Amino acid sequence: MLGLEYMLALRTEGADRHSRSEVMMRIATITVCVGMIAMIITLSVFNGFRRQIHSDFRGFGSDLTLFDITGLSDGDAASYISYSEELLSSVKALERVERAAPYLNMGAMAKQGDHLLGLQIKALDKEYDTTFWHKKLLSGRLPAIWAESRRGEVVISQSTARSLKVKEGDKLELMLIDKEGSPRRAPLKIVGIYHTGLEEMDRLFALADMRDIRRLAGLDGDVISGYDLWLSEKANTEEVAQEIEDILYQSEDEDWYNLVPATLQMRNPVAFDWLKAHTAIAEVVLVIMMVVLLFNMAAAMLIMVFDRIGMIGTLKALGMRNRAIGNMFLIRAMLLFFRGAAWGNAIALGLIFVQAHFSPIKLDPEGYMLSELPVSFDLGWWGALNLGALAISVVVMVLPSMIVASIKPEQSLKYKL
Repeated sequence: MLGLEYMLALRTEGADRHSRSEVMMRIATITVCVGMIAMIITLSVFNGFRRQIHSDFRGFGSDLTLFDITGLSDGDAASYISYSEELLSSVKALERVERAAPYLNMGAMAKQGDHLLGLQIKALDKEYDTTFWHKKLLSGRLPAIWAESRRGEVVISQSTARSLKVKEGDKLELMLIDKEGSPRRAPLKIVGIYHTGLEEMDRLFALADMRDIRRLAGLDGDVISGYDLWLSEKANTEEVAQEIEDILYQSEDEDWYNLVPATLQMRNPVAFDWLKAHTAIAEVVLVIMMVVLLFNMAAAMLIMVFDRIGMIGTLKALGMRNRAIGNMFLIRAMLLFFRGAAWGNAIALGLIFVQAHFSPIKLDPEGYMLSELPVSFDLGWWGALNLGALAISVVVMVLPSMIVASIKPEQSLKYKL
């Protein structure tokens, strides 16, 4: 019986191409197409922002950072602690901690000719995982933290290089305050230029060898700012932070008492609150587009039914049941939905591909933190969106199809077929 319903749906669809309902069918198809484009691109951009910002902040500072909280009360997040092999080993032993390494943060002024710029120097040692930074290099290399002796090298961002009007191979004079409160300066060679797209951080950060910064600041050989910890992909950062707090609480080492593990969200609350606000905007857009799509599908379904009242009466007189006739119109509406959804998916995926590979759409980093519009595609949310839109549309289209039951053959046969 379903074969007959499908055949009638195709026949009536072909006949209606030159009828008064054709305009509404085209509008409904275009609405489905535009709705799918808007929803797919909205989810793609939202997920792109979330992944890109999380990835970049993670690259700048890892999943968890273990540091001395007393420095925050003094307005100095780069307070110093002594390196502890025992603490580092205890943290690395946790099941969900993949890597851990010490780091040293130091505020400095960079000078080149008449140009001055404040920088946050992140000094690394040979234990530090530099995978993220290798991917973000535009030219040159990272400081030789693996070398047996220090070489006086620094890596700066593309935006910093433009502000100071310097390039790879130039000498950059760094000025900072040592532990005695005296100003110090030293020239470091620029060996690399990086760019992450997260302009807010790019303008601040530079990379250097921990040995060079310790010497320049007059610090002892075991002084660090804290430890960066990278967790397994699906690890819950809050749970791992609690495990680390348990280790610190149970320790009898007084140097560990003021240490706290801080998550990305704790260290960058403004950025993640900004993401939450955009999550709400994305949800509103999805709801609006879904409502518009469903209203248009329901309207198209009603027009299909009312335009075929005469045919419905004839089919009922020939013995066809209400459910079968309703299924025929439901199949027609689903064919309309599939056509619009197919075009919408094709156009949306094409636009995502172009943006992902060529980045024609740029952003103002002052308002969006990123310099390029990020997009992200995943089969999971894409499939869920299409199946969800189809399921909700079918449910909505079932209601207008029930009107068929109220049409009586003796009253409807006066209408044309």
